[in-house]
Amino acid sequence: MLLLFQEEKEGDSTKDSLDDLFPNEEEEDPSNGCAAAAQQGGYEIPARLRTLHNLVIQYAAQGRYEVAVPLCKQALEDLERTSGRGHPDVATMLNILALVYRDQNKYKEAAHLLNDALSIRESTLGPDHPARLDVAATLNNLAVLYGKRGKYKEAEPLCQRALEIREKVLGTNHPDVAKQLNNLALLCQNQGKYEAVERHYQRALAIYEGQLGPDNPNVARTKNNLVWEEGTK
Repeated sequence: MLLLFQEEKEGDSTKDSLDDLFPNEEEEDPSNGCAAAAQQGGYEIPARLRTLHNLVIQYAAQGRYEVAVPLCKQALEDLERTSGRGHPDVATMLNILALVYRDQNKYKEAAHLLNDALSIRESTLGPDHPARLDVAATLNNLAVLYGKRGKYKEAEPLCQRALEIREKVLGTNHPDVAKQLNNLALLCQNQGKYEAVERHYQRALAIYEGQLGPDNPNVARTKNNLVWEEGTK
């Protein structure tokens, strides 16, 4: 029986859902749908977009998408006119709008925007640029959306690419690498690739224990995932 990407209910610590591990690279608080977070391995919102970004967060948190969406679209038009379609700030704005759509469960629309953002970021950043984490962030968000739509086979290579970038930029034992491994394990589990699932979880567990200590909550969560995975075989 395959594990579905379901939202983890409050108080349920038996397993992780995809969103619970790496909700979105631009989220500071996983309970706040569009909140920004450079701290989570993502990237800084450019200064000229911060005020608008904060407004979008506020309106989206209130469920006022009829205001948030036009704000994003107008900003996109302005950025494309003044800076050009290929500017990194356009990619950031596309990500923000994608998260607004995701909060409305418009996963297909959000995926289109993230693909556009990915294309811009990959064309403007060299293979060794530190901001390649921006590319990893977009790849991961896209993988999450494909996972939500049940497109696990399409999501897996995106997640794998995000993992490879994080390993190259952050090192192979960084906690954010472990988070990406957990996402990859979930995608593999939904495809019945149980050997890969166990390998990814075991490696994530070793990173968490080595970097954060045995009492870190991520250690317990990953152990729970391993136990749950064993029961699905």
